[in-house]
Amino acid sequence: MTELLQQILDGLSSGLVYGVLALALSVVFQGAGLLNFSQGAMATLSAYVMLILLQAGLSFWPALPVTVAVSAAGGALVERTLVRRLEGTGELPLLTLSVALLLGLNATMAVIWTTDPRTFPSPFGEGLIEFAGLRLTVQQLGSLITLLLVTAATAFLFNRTTIGLRLRAVAQNPSSATLLGQHQGLWLMVGWAIAAAVGAFAAVVAAPVLTVSPGMMSFPLLLALAAGTLGGLSSRVGAFVGGVLIGIVNNLAGRYAPGLQGDLAIVAPLALTAVVVAIRPAGLFGKTRTVRV
Repeated sequence: MTELLQQILDGLSSGLVYGVLALALSVVFQGAGLLNFSQGAMATLSAYVMLILLQAGLSFWPALPVTVAVSAAGGALVERTLVRRLEGTGELPLLTLSVALLLGLNATMAVIWTTDPRTFPSPFGEGLIEFAGLRLTVQQLGSLITLLLVTAATAFLFNRTTIGLRLRAVAQNPSSATLLGQHQGLWLMVGWAIAAAVGAFAAVVAAPVLTVSPGMMSFPLLLALAAGTLGGLSSRVGAFVGGVLIGIVNNLAGRYAPGLQGDLAIVAPLALTAVVVAIRPAGLFGKTRTVRV
């Protein structure tokens, strides 16, 4: 039983990264009807920004809000200069733009920083915590707390603030929101900024374990997409819970499923996602119909 709990705990650590990244995908999807395949590349760029600040002599915690602010500004800029120009053109141009951003950002990062992995310092230290037979590194514990706080803050923003109310109004019924005086374009830009900021947290927390490279978030993005599909991209809660489930299932499969060790463990969460979608196409928490701008 202790070993099983250990595997679940380890899966939770990675699952929270997938969940937060899926949360960022959900924010953009609900607002613009766009599945942003470049979300992982945008998050990776945030990790590079953080690394530059650290190398310039800034300590981790002062550098973190600067990185998040730069990431949010970058997300807003992408929406303002690129996404907005394609409003009303249909789903295919938006999808093409998303893929183009993914390829373009990856290529740009490779040219500037090469593809060599770069070590990223952990702000939490290198210690090991043991309790009730379970082991957890200080890095894992710090990551768990950080990502849970980010998720709680995002939930509070959307559910308990005027900004969140307006964002949800524009996402759910843009026509009515416009008639009530809400500037649809402004709030879509804010949504992109929030998604980029949330993705930055996921990248910075994952960087000490994954090391920083242009493809650092490619695999987490794949599982975040599966998480959003499993939990329901039309639900922020569903996307996050889906990420947690994906992380745990992936870890359990790698340990206990015959023939699914290593990278092959991804078969299990993807199979689970396929089964859930076959039964409930909108995902576990998703709505059967999503309003699209």
